[in-house]
Amino acid sequence: MKSWKHRALAAADAAENAVEVVPDETVVTPLEQEKPTKEGFFARLKRSLVKTKQNLGSGFISLFRGKKIDDDLFEELEEQLLIADVGVETTRKIITRLTNDASRKQLRDAEALYGLLKEEMGDILAKVDEPLNVEGQNAVCDSDGRRSTGVGKTTTIGKLARQFEQQGKSVMLAAGDTFRAAAVEQLQVWGQRNNIPVIAQHTGADSASVIFDAIQAAKGAQYWTS
Repeated sequence: MKSWKHRALAAADAAENAVEVVPDETVVTPLEQEKPTKEGFFARLKRSLVKTKQNLGSGFISLFRGKKIDDDLFEELEEQLLIADVGVETTRKIITRLTNDASRKQLRDAEALYGLLKEEMGDILAKVDEPLNVEGQNAVCDSDGRRSTGVGKTTTIGKLARQFEQQGKSVMLAAGDTFRAAAVEQLQVWGQRNNIPVIAQHTGADSASVIFDAIQAAKGAQYWTS
């Protein structure tokens, strides 16, 4: 039987030879935050159109429901029309005519004013509700936007191009607006959607040279006969 002295020496040797166990330090790598995907131009355009549709619908209906006709109502209506991209000039005409009609007819019910609004907007649209017939062998549709921005010129060009194509016409687009940001790309997307060729150069190019190239391309592809 070992003495207490031997047991103490053995314990000391065991302690000296013991390997210190250090707990593993787990390195936690922070997850890289996903960068928000940048919304594309046409995604923003689609979102704006949806918002416009909503403003033209439920926004107007709730505006007139249970309200009385006063200056506050006309101010709210004016704001809704502007938000819905009706346009400043057209909005002013609508508000002026509705104000006069409401005063003349002594309307007290806002829902009756809503009926007048629909009639007024219907009259405005009826004046331009005519078919666009482009006659002749060669026709050039020029969209001049030097005095206006953001009124839907490029979108209208894309829609007209589609309409002309459905009528059996040979259509070619020329991106003459070389200075506005994304103008060339926007027209090219419309061309891709409708399978219509688009003649374009880089942003900032000479607009006249773009039109010249377009005419030459149209002649070469038998789009233009002379």
